[in-house]
Amino acid sequence: MLWLGAGIPVIGAVLTAIALQLLGLGGESESDPASAGASSVSPLVPPFIVTARQDDEAGCTALPRKVSSPEDRAELVTGGDVNAVIRRHQGARVGEMNLGLTLEGGPSSLTITSIEIEPKSPRPAKPFAGTLLCEPNAGGEAKIQLFADMDSPEPVFLTGKKSTHKYFKEKAITLAPGEQVKLSATFLAGKGSREFGLLIRYGRSGKDGTVTVPVPRGGRYAVTGFADRYGAVYEGSTGGVYRRLEDPRPCPWLPASRGC
Repeated sequence: MLWLGAGIPVIGAVLTAIALQLLGLGGESESDPASAGASSVSPLVPPFIVTARQDDEAGCTALPRKVSSPEDRAELVTGGDVNAVIRRHQGARVGEMNLGLTLEGGPSSLTITSIEIEPKSPRPAKPFAGTLLCEPNAGGEAKIQLFADMDSPEPVFLTGKKSTHKYFKEKAITLAPGEQVKLSATFLAGKGSREFGLLIRYGRSGKDGTVTVPVPRGGRYAVTGFADRYGAVYEGSTGGVYRRLEDPRPCPWLPASRGC
């Protein structure tokens, strides 16, 4: 009886402590260091936001293979989803690709020190020669203009199409909190084809960082020069309907210096 009488208060105290813990009213206890650290760290805030869009005016897209399936040909000649055909065949803009970049400042000011081009191959491959699709398209307004020769082994952004001056060797871009800066980047190819990525380097409060430029949905960063002839050449209209041409050469769209 003495043991049972002493045990009842103990059991009652234990149950009371458990109830208080469940209600969040208990006293201080030793916490898990990992959980404590997680609760004290605020969600990561990106230093800035970058978005990309393809801003091509009237021009051509080349596919590495000839469009041969009835479904793909039907998309072209009936005004279907031509962009889906281009994505499936991993096409690339011909001659030049125009990319619009928008930078939006984050919580504190920073400086964009460079935008680096990262080719997927050490040298350009042969131009795409499967199918050529040429159509008019609406382009975007250029802001800060950057140019890159993708035929170069190590392409960098220059201040003009004919320039040899590296843009980020002479200039930097400052980005204040909430500020938007628009850039126009033109990637040129005359001799070969190239796929690449883009990386932005920045400095903030004495520290350096990098941000990868995302690829527009369903697309990729790639550009190719004109081939001498193609497996098939299609000419399009603003309505999105294409017709196949008999001449397999890209004569109407070649630069005057190259001509057929």
